[in-house]
Amino acid sequence: MTSVSAHVVTSGASPTPATTAATSPWGPWSVAWTRHAARLTSRTDAHVTVAPAAAGGSPGRSYPATAQIQIDADLIPDPAIADPRRSVHRARAKVPVAYGVLLHECAHVIHSKWDPPPGVPPVVREAALLLEESRIEARYRAGRPRDRRWLRRAVTSIIDPTDTATDTTWSAAYAAGLLLARVDAKILYNGDVREPRRAITKILGRKLLKGLRAIWQEAQTVDDTDVDTMVALGERWCRLLGIDPTTSPDLPANDAATSTIAATIVIALDTIRLNPTDTPQPAHDSTRPGGPGRHVDTDTPITWEEREPVDAERHAANRLTALLRRARHREPARTTQPSTSPPGRLRTRAAVTLAAQRATGATPTAQPWQRTVRRPVPDPDLTVAILIDASGSMHDFAAPMSSAAWIVAQAATRAGATTATLAYGDRITLLIPPGRRPTKVRDMRADAGTERFVEACAEADRLLHLSTPGAARLLVVVSDGHYVNPDEAQAAITSLHKTGCAVLWLAPANDHWPARAYDHTTIVTVDDPTTCINPIGQAAIDALTNA
Repeated sequence: MTSVSAHVVTSGASPTPATTAATSPWGPWSVAWTRHAARLTSRTDAHVTVAPAAAGGSPGRSYPATAQIQIDADLIPDPAIADPRRSVHRARAKVPVAYGVLLHECAHVIHSKWDPPPGVPPVVREAALLLEESRIEARYRAGRPRDRRWLRRAVTSIIDPTDTATDTTWSAAYAAGLLLARVDAKILYNGDVREPRRAITKILGRKLLKGLRAIWQEAQTVDDTDVDTMVALGERWCRLLGIDPTTSPDLPANDAATSTIAATIVIALDTIRLNPTDTPQPAHDSTRPGGPGRHVDTDTPITWEEREPVDAERHAANRLTALLRRARHREPARTTQPSTSPPGRLRTRAAVTLAAQRATGATPTAQPWQRTVRRPVPDPDLTVAILIDASGSMHDFAAPMSSAAWIVAQAATRAGATTATLAYGDRITLLIPPGRRPTKVRDMRADAGTERFVEACAEADRLLHLSTPGAARLLVVVSDGHYVNPDEAQAAITSLHKTGCAVLWLAPANDHWPARAYDHTTIVTVDDPTTCINPIGQAAIDALTNA
């Protein structure tokens, strides 16, 4: 079995010399990727070597202590196939895999700041380093969620099916740590690992697999320098598999004749290679007739889980409904008009004139009484479009943001507004069509690889005529605002603003990843949506008043 540590060398080691000659065709790649790695890792001493067999038989190798990275040039068949200095060339030919390996090794340089102590048994060391793989990718992705697509492609090179050449319990657990843990790290999709999951579950059983999953999920929250916790988790991993490191310190022997797991891993890697667009596989078939939502295009749909709203969400919706109704309400129009008879206020001069007209036999024209007439003014029509960001950067805030979207949609509908709710990620999904009140909260699975905000705005405009003057129009965006094309997003917002459509932006409260601010929007930072109703309601009122 190949060790997962084959491509990462502990901080106590020194890099094996693997320089690239200036005249080598791979020289420009080394220079360009060295500069890029220095930016990603914030290490001025970072150095990347791209050369054939540079990583000693592995696709990549890193030395976190010295920030040295080696990439096997065999991942890129021809040095002239792309320009390494241009980011748009990363999608060409086999470059995405090599670039993903570069990012994986950068993640090690940034986050692998611990070494197993010398006395740790080899089996515990291997388990701890296995947990480190998904941990560093999860930590890296938290800061750069849009790099998920490259890390996902790198898996096709980093993972070798021969790593699990037998159907033993250890091999099945090893495969789970390589593949299934990356699903929880939001690198792979559930659809990518469907076949390996079946084979792994058949060998381990659901209970044992659930215990292993709890370990790797805990590992993904461990600090970069917490060596004690990582070693302890490695030991827990071994003991859960029935291995006592004190009596059996070495790696288990491969004593099975065949491996169905290896075959399913090949299928999984082929699935990733054949699906380079990085669209998630659906958790259920949402495109069937009568499914939960209408999908605007043909990509993989955004998925969710429905639940009943809790009391706090219902109360919040009630309060916001009252605020919106107050914003829509118009006081009766008051006009004064003269009259020849009571009731009203008598005007003395007009009364004298009327008496004189009657005394002289002239036709009475004076109107001595004045009354105030109140005429009801119809409440203005209100249109509210709600857009929910389901991209990967919203993963940690998917639950509160889904709750906020339900509260706003429920309140706007009850206040008499015409509403529609859409989610956008790799595709756009119509969650609640116009004219329908949302009854259940739909918790989004924010794991999309990108976000199609501009297309979502266009679809909302098509459904609710947001750019057509007349009714009071409000666009509510639930997002952190970190988009691939922020200039295009700003242009879409500005276009709606110029037509009189107000934009209310509900952003997650995140000190480590602050939301991006856009012009012509009213921003409300949301932590617990049930306690933010007053600022949300006031922002909505101000936006509608100024629209």
